[in-house]
Amino acid sequence: MAFGPDDNRVYIVPLIDVNWLVYAPFDPGRNFRVDPPNVPQSILDTRQLIGEMQSMTDGKFILTPHSGTYCRTGYYEGEMLEVYREAVKMGGELSVHLHEEIKGEGTRYDEPEHMAEVFRDCQRRLEDAGIIPVAYRGGHNAYHPLMNALMEEQEVLVDYSCCPGMNKPDREAIWTYASLSADYIPEKLREPWGGQARTRILEIPIGSDGEGAAYKNILHVEMSELDNLERVWAALVARAEREERSQIVHCLFHTASVGVPEWLERYRRFLDMVPKRHGQFVTTAEARALHDRFVLEATA
Repeated sequence: MAFGPDDNRVYIVPLIDVNWLVYAPFDPGRNFRVDPPNVPQSILDTRQLIGEMQSMTDGKFILTPHSGTYCRTGYYEGEMLEVYREAVKMGGELSVHLHEEIKGEGTRYDEPEHMAEVFRDCQRRLEDAGIIPVAYRGGHNAYHPLMNALMEEQEVLVDYSCCPGMNKPDREAIWTYASLSADYIPEKLREPWGGQARTRILEIPIGSDGEGAAYKNILHVEMSELDNLERVWAALVARAEREERSQIVHCLFHTASVGVPEWLERYRRFLDMVPKRHGQFVTTAEARALHDRFVLEATA
């Protein structure tokens, strides 16, 4: 696929984590501090942010509400569900998002019965509210291989856990062989992906410059600066042009960051840049359809 001067080269799903400050179960520098969740503030932050997303991205975004060891149901009940329904009416989507960490000790991502129970509970809570979750995201980029079967059983067939190149076994975040653009997860995702049979689960990774898995290498808005986000974006556009293959990725922001004016302004400026520099906002469903279309075109 050859690109003209005005073609969209990078398709991006704006991903917004519904969360609170502070959550640092892996950080000894902060004594593994996990503050109690502030759901009322999160309701206000999320409502403000989805309103802005409606105008900035034409309502194309996905919310990934936190559920985990230290806040199991707070973001899956009550008025929070009404906020999600408002988001869906704007065009937004919802994802199950699990944080199965134990402060300073480890995780529970490798426990099949536990993961099935908590995943299905979040899925059921959203569905009971009239919302169909379209994806999954693991906390701190975690994705144990057992998720392949669980997600296929539950018919949730898109994942947003991947940070390409990351290798953190203590967090079950091993993405050393992952694609830099959307691709179907292989049956053995921790082995080289080439030549493997694939699952039905489409992985949409965070946008990366391909040079590593540090914050400076990815489109994690709060943990960067605007000039660096622009640099990573330019690397995505250049890769698409060089490989003659559109890139499909996501970027990351958090609802709790609404309370930090410089972070929110940075996010606004980044989103404003995207359509001006060969980018287009897409939904999860659109991203999947584009990926499948590009594969067919490449093999025709």
